[in-house]
Amino acid sequence: MRSVPLKYNYEFSRVYKRGKFSTGRYLTVHCFRRPAGLKHNLTPIPADITRVGFCVNKKQLGAVGRNRARRLMRESYRLIEDGIPFGIDLIFTLRNLEEIPTFDEISKDMVSNLTRLGLLKNEV
Repeated sequence: MRSVPLKYNYEFSRVYKRGKFSTGRYLTVHCFRRPAGLKHNLTPIPADITRVGFCVNKKQLGAVGRNRARRLMRESYRLIEDGIPFGIDLIFTLRNLEEIPTFDEISKDMVSNLTRLGLLKNEV
């Protein structure tokens, strides 16, 4: 599967406004199934990719903690991305926490949220 990052503010806004979401203990996952004719700057977005964004609140954890949290989320996603269907925009947001969760906690929360949204089969 091919995953590319979400880059632009209007893409994030579209996912937040028009998509579904699921909230877990550590993460909130927003997903939006792209319609067939969706374009970016008059260029159609290919249907065989999944676009992904990772967010951490700027008011928490400091720069080092935010970057570590994003790395943990990206790695968790990389391990399960083969089970996610094409044509979806996803945003993973770390909830407001005092400390960074461990890799296992993030992975389990990500899988449970994606399963709740119907994007993954029951895998553990």
